[in-house]
Amino acid sequence: MLLHNALELDHDELDPISVRASPNGIAYDPRTSSLFVADCYSGAILCVEGHKQRRITTIGDGGVIGAERIGGIALTPHGTLFVTRIGYGRAGTIVRVEPDGHAEELDRLPSQYWRHGVAYDATEHALYTTQFLSGKHGAHDGSVVMIDLVTGEPSMVLDGFSRPVGIVKLGSMLVVADARQRAVFRVELVRGRAVRRLQMVADIGRPDSLCACGSDSVLVTSYDEELQRGSVRRMWLDGRTRGIASGPWEPRGVATDGERVFVSSRRGGKVLMFAL
Repeated sequence: MLLHNALELDHDELDPISVRASPNGIAYDPRTSSLFVADCYSGAILCVEGHKQRRITTIGDGGVIGAERIGGIALTPHGTLFVTRIGYGRAGTIVRVEPDGHAEELDRLPSQYWRHGVAYDATEHALYTTQFLSGKHGAHDGSVVMIDLVTGEPSMVLDGFSRPVGIVKLGSMLVVADARQRAVFRVELVRGRAVRRLQMVADIGRPDSLCACGSDSVLVTSYDEELQRGSVRRMWLDGRTRGIASGPWEPRGVATDGERVFVSSRRGGKVLMFAL
């Protein structure tokens, strides 16, 4: 199902969270009512609890100097974080961060891939992550990979993407945002392998991050370069969409506590908040 959907109305913004960071991936922990924020510039992982902020750990740069070091965050029910290091075609990986701050790279991922999105599935104890290569003509050879966290082995789920970035898993479905194709796809899985891919939505600008919003919908951030406006939408698996907010900001990560939507703002030093 392809749906063309324009976001027409701005929603009232709640008080934002100011962070001493350039926030990218974010994740909400319902156990502690805290928000984890990835500082893509320094590699720091911050925990925001009310008015308090503390650094959990810092992800190394892998010997690559770039303006943005780390991307998405996935949180497990036990408090372990998985953070993607973008890598710039040389040091792409995923880092496991334990609640005590101990960080360790997953060692069986090819480092030549750029890595952004990551999602954790508790029933499989596995990660799903996006990856792509980049050359003089831009991003190419994008795919989704599953990582068995017991064995550490990665396996291909589906290729045929260009620049896949955001990813989320809902039951037997994956939802993937492809920034170069400017579309969001629904991927049906059987025993961890893709059996069907459908384009859910297009023409919403450049899609970026995703997070689950209940059992049958996701939140997706996007950016319109021509209008220089960002947006966040709720999107159901049947293709319906509803605008949450838009404004003169460039969004990155997105998370929700079921009542509020948290959106990290590029170069803004803040996490925006909107009523769901």
